[in-house]
Amino acid sequence: VDSPKAVSTVKTCFFISRIGEAGSPERDFSDKLLKYIIEPALKKHGYDSPRRADHITKPGIITAQIFKEISEADLVIADLTGHNPNVFYELAVRHLLKRPFVQMIRKDEKLPFDIAANRTIYFDFDVAEATRATTELEIMIRSAEEDPACCETPLSFAIDTLPMTKSSSDAEK
Repeated sequence: VDSPKAVSTVKTCFFISRIGEAGSPERDFSDKLLKYIIEPALKKHGYDSPRRADHITKPGIITAQIFKEISEADLVIADLTGHNPNVFYELAVRHLLKRPFVQMIRKDEKLPFDIAANRTIYFDFDVAEATRATTELEIMIRSAEEDPACCETPLSFAIDTLPMTKSSSDAEK
């Protein structure tokens, strides 16, 4: 008798960030953020190690693989440090999906207007700041798990209100 395949209870997280080449300052920064702030928070909530675009090793179209990860992951964490256009583009896709995400940025950087309305974790790597950021991340993860519908963004709000706007403007014609 074949036994039914066990269903995995491990939750997944996709990490969007600037990556840079191996050994570059961008890669080192992203690796430190993963190791010292993100991974400890995720482990406390039963998540598998977060995946990042450079962790995808199977053949295929990398952008298609990234969008698959963005749409299927239980949680997306985006590091907005450095204002990388790819990071913002990929985060916008997650915003559109209205699925749980967390925005992070290094504490001395400013958020662009279009995403400044969303709660964002400001972090640094000194011990006190890293500890605070990890605690904030744990709280946001717990909150997203308790209420997955909490992921309203200016983009999702605009799209949700678009049908009402179209109907009222069509009625005026």
